[in-house]
Amino acid sequence: MTGIDSPAVGAHVFPMLDSPEPPKSLLEKLQEKAAASRFFTVSVLLHVVIIVMGGSVVLFKRMAAVEDFAAADGLVSGEVAPQAPPEQQPDVQQQFTPQAPTLTAPSLSAITTTAATPTFQVASVAPVIKPIQTDAMATKITQAAAVKGIAGGLPAAMSGRNGGTARAQMMDANKGKKEGELAVMKGLRWLVQHQSTDGSWAPDHKGAMTGFALLSFLGHGETPVSAEFGATVQKGIDWLVENGKKNDGRLSMTPAFSGNAHVYEHGIATYALGEYYTMTKDERVADLLRKAVGYIVSGQAGDGGWQYNFNKGPKSDTSVSGWQIQALKAAHLSGLNIEGVDQALDKAMLNLKRVQKEDGSFGYEDKESGRYSLTGAGVLCTYFWKQDKDKSVRDGISFILDAVERDHPVDYRHEKADLYAWYYNTQACLMVGGAAWQKWNRLFQDQVIKSQNPDGSWPPVVGKDLAGGELQKEPGGAGPFYRTNLCILMLEVYYRYSPTMK
Repeated sequence: MTGIDSPAVGAHVFPMLDSPEPPKSLLEKLQEKAAASRFFTVSVLLHVVIIVMGGSVVLFKRMAAVEDFAAADGLVSGEVAPQAPPEQQPDVQQQFTPQAPTLTAPSLSAITTTAATPTFQVASVAPVIKPIQTDAMATKITQAAAVKGIAGGLPAAMSGRNGGTARAQMMDANKGKKEGELAVMKGLRWLVQHQSTDGSWAPDHKGAMTGFALLSFLGHGETPVSAEFGATVQKGIDWLVENGKKNDGRLSMTPAFSGNAHVYEHGIATYALGEYYTMTKDERVADLLRKAVGYIVSGQAGDGGWQYNFNKGPKSDTSVSGWQIQALKAAHLSGLNIEGVDQALDKAMLNLKRVQKEDGSFGYEDKESGRYSLTGAGVLCTYFWKQDKDKSVRDGISFILDAVERDHPVDYRHEKADLYAWYYNTQACLMVGGAAWQKWNRLFQDQVIKSQNPDGSWPPVVGKDLAGGELQKEPGGAGPFYRTNLCILMLEVYYRYSPTMK
């Protein structure tokens, strides 16, 4: 019989029913499962992906993580902070105290004034001059400077003396040469070397020569607290004050004005004392200055000028008057408001007009005796007070420059060389300025510089009929001091007084 019940067909078609099968591997079973259901396959793959991704994230965090120092107490989140050890008190006996370094201040010899380099001064090493620079005096000087507020306490007219920078600026503006400043320094150092042990200068005419020397130092801005020249200035002032008091304010250092030279000496020394007070406000000298100025005011003659021995005759002397006017101007700038000073200067202008000739020259006792040597004095003293380039000033300058071209060459070795005239001409031409100053500066500056001796002094001149007489020609005595100071003052003109004479 054929059909489904046939044993041959059943054995061929369904062998598993007919005989036992060998055991199957895991892979074979999975394959059978996969074949049985596609959903099972997807599920397995999905779980594998999830497991792999999760493991990768954990592994990445472990490899990339760094310690988190921004966490509280400097620890990574989750860590437990260790307990700090108990605080220990420092061992005072073992503490280290650093030693302060030892500073050695520079010596005064290392701080010098030079022409090319402004003076460098260190307040802590400036010499302490007990008679002048007490603590109280230093306070007064500072207060005076603060109140005035002009160039560190100086009047505007004297502002060029206020330190190396101001001096250099004024020299540049007025065409001063560095060789001139070097000559000034050599001259000042010569004065230091030739100062007497008592503080004065020169074997005779001590009042005038000490006054001149102080004017030279003060003109350069030197005071008792200056690094290089302070001690020298201090000794000079001490001598002037001590001997002036002994002679009741007569700075000729005589019991009376009984000699022709005494009134000159008194005027020059008073001039220096007035500048000194203005620059230091040293109250120690104020009364002496008032007394000395009082002699000049009371000694003025009726025509407005001054004469030998402070006489009061009919005709005053222009040469004597010149030094008294300069002293009164210094007293005016001092700020002490000394009685009679301004009125005396007003009257003095009347006398200067009296002695001026139509050609512009100024005479000795009257206009008929017009002289080259006195014209600079007349012009300067007129400008000193009036501060006006009026006709008398312009005419006087024209006369000076014409005389230089005609018969008074500016030549140190010429027989008409006259340092006294040059001293006044130099200042007068600077005050007027313009072409007059340019011409005079070109003539005088090199002559004075190149004529200086190697030691810093200036030699005798060979001129005849000189104002100042034998002092310009004397090889000894007061001669070298007179010439040297006049030349220093000429070379300081660029900054000593500005054309603004207030």
